[in-house]
Amino acid sequence: MMHRWMAGWMAAVACAAAQAAPPTYDHIVVVVEENHSFSDVIGSPDAPFINSLVTGGALLTGMHGITHPSQPNYLHLFSGADQGQTSNEIPAAQPFTTSNLGAALVAAGRTFTGYSESLPSVGYQGASFTANPPRNEYVRKHNPWLNWVTASPTGHQLPTTAAQPFTSFPSDYATLPTVSFVIPNEQHNMHDGSIAAADAWLQSNLSGYANWAHTNNSLLVVTWDEDSSSERNRIPTVLAGAGVRQGEVPGTWTLHNLLRTIEDMTGAGHSGSAAAVQPIVGAFTSDPVTSVATFRQGDAGGYVSVTDTWIEAASPTTSHGSDPIAVVDGSPLAQGLIRFDNLFGAGGRIPDGATILSAKLSVLTETATGSDTVSLHRMLVGWSGTSTWSSFGFGVTTDGVQAEVAREFELTPNTVSNDAIFDVTASIRLWQADPSANHGWLLRGSGVEDWVWFTSEPADLELRPQLSVVYAVPEPAGWTLTASLCIALIARRNQLTKRSA
Repeated sequence: MMHRWMAGWMAAVACAAAQAAPPTYDHIVVVVEENHSFSDVIGSPDAPFINSLVTGGALLTGMHGITHPSQPNYLHLFSGADQGQTSNEIPAAQPFTTSNLGAALVAAGRTFTGYSESLPSVGYQGASFTANPPRNEYVRKHNPWLNWVTASPTGHQLPTTAAQPFTSFPSDYATLPTVSFVIPNEQHNMHDGSIAAADAWLQSNLSGYANWAHTNNSLLVVTWDEDSSSERNRIPTVLAGAGVRQGEVPGTWTLHNLLRTIEDMTGAGHSGSAAAVQPIVGAFTSDPVTSVATFRQGDAGGYVSVTDTWIEAASPTTSHGSDPIAVVDGSPLAQGLIRFDNLFGAGGRIPDGATILSAKLSVLTETATGSDTVSLHRMLVGWSGTSTWSSFGFGVTTDGVQAEVAREFELTPNTVSNDAIFDVTASIRLWQADPSANHGWLLRGSGVEDWVWFTSEPADLELRPQLSVVYAVPEPAGWTLTASLCIALIARRNQLTKRSA
């Protein structure tokens, strides 16, 4: 008979296998391109080098930017937040003092440098620079670390030397920092120049590193800040290098997930919303085999278990369960409600015993009038499509009784015809352990600007909210472990270890 102590250790090993962390790399180079949707680039004859990386690497097919325009996306990728910036203007208060990837790397004993093509000097703080007028070349808005750079850094700030011209990018790749960002200029990042020009620049300047990375425990990431406003902010992202699993990586991911992945690869602390999302899974040879379950009212698989509505203080007894659009507002008060039932087991699409790795709720913005945030809270009481403001007394209260006090996720969905993507992994894991606890979510506005979103009522299915869940394929019988069971087994293992000591 197996000793209970050994059984605990074997269970922990199985858990680790199911939820493998991303690899640890000696060097990671992240290239950020501009303003192109997934289908603009992937498969394009104008991008042979990028598509060669796709052939030999991992392609994220459901990767998304966070918002529009450019600068907030770069800030999200570097710090997990837009730092209050919703435009491309230079932020008024400089330098920032908030957490960010560069400072987190330094705090963890790692190194960071941003290399920018056409940056005229180390640490240059100007809004732009052009050596060959009238061509646009360097622009500051694409270099987020400069918002933390100062001659005398303290706390989360960075030294001037963190911002380098691309001419300083080393030819001896072994001397690269732990993490480098490479920002081509406006002629070579697909912003002003063509796809072909950007692809040629990448091949000329980074093909050597791409080849070297495969045999030197290093990684190349090529991603985009935002799409061309044609695919609801779905952007190309390809990973190439050592330990990368070739092929397509399904699931819904955002720039927050990419930041979290880099943080986990390097042991850096989590910044902003990266703390509330999961690392990308399925792109590495060390990852478990993954599958994706998607849920949308009336989809091709016949799923019809979505309930959504909105309630408003101005019309406290009015039901909005059949409305094609819903409102979230801070003044006058309006709240949104959404729930996906029948997710697990025989009646759902997530098999029993699956390990939940990531889950995203995507809600399409119909109208947005400002920069206020929308927070998502787990509901704790039942409701229906006929619920009203008065049904809850005075709307839903985030009091730990009607809805959770703490938000599960928060966004600034300030762009029309783009998905607001909320991370809901914690809820899906909780409901897997106890399906009766699934009362869906509350969408709550932070200020006075309204946000209007499409419900599950429009005739066009593509407008309706979608839940996407990435999970690990269950192990053979006897080794099927859920995330909650993993936690319980590891805790039990630790108890047994103490008793045996």
